[in-house]
Amino acid sequence: MNLARGSFIALFSAALLVGVVALIADAQKAADADARWQEGRHYRRISPAIPTNVAPGKVEVLEIFWYGCGACYSLDPFLESWKKNGKPANVEFVRVPVTWNAGAKLHARLFYTLQALKQDERLHTKVFDTIFRGGNGLLGRDEESTLPVMVAWAKQQGIQEKAFTDAWNSMWVNTKLRQADELVRRYRAEGTPFIAVNGQFSTDVSMAGGVPQMLGLIDDLAKAEKAR
Repeated sequence: MNLARGSFIALFSAALLVGVVALIADAQKAADADARWQEGRHYRRISPAIPTNVAPGKVEVLEIFWYGCGACYSLDPFLESWKKNGKPANVEFVRVPVTWNAGAKLHARLFYTLQALKQDERLHTKVFDTIFRGGNGLLGRDEESTLPVMVAWAKQQGIQEKAFTDAWNSMWVNTKLRQADELVRRYRAEGTPFIAVNGQFSTDVSMAGGVPQMLGLIDDLAKAEKAR
């Protein structure tokens, strides 16, 4: 056996060994995650599973929320930090607002109006702060009296009145509201915030045992889904 052939075999064997070690480590991590989280206690399996709209190879993490929900407001900074610093690369994070009552529907319309204007990432937390820190619920007596309240707020954020009103009344926003209403019903979400992973599993802060635990559970479920 010449030297070049021997070197190649040695390199190949070393690479194979590294791969095997990595597989064993991944299997151990999966086993540790399985031991840590118990189905029915920390999360529920969704049956039937809900189809997602993320790209191939991606795992959807979905939050069902309401701008008027204090628990959603409390969770928001942790989710924002996770999105920026801790979210696995294969995860696509999606928010869906509830439409359970008149006020929730109007807040949901605001969410999709900001999304239509590509201002949702910039102003999502600002909406929460306006409601819970500023004491402005961003609601009127009905939809007609709510729109001027929303427009005034949007102008304070640098959005032109016509652009906001056009988006508010757009077919795109109306379609997104119908889709959100249907999706929340399919998930049978009875409270907010509600978290779903890849349409397969659901959990919340209380069920997971706290915010850090819930974020760890989301990561582990997302890794398990990636391996499927």
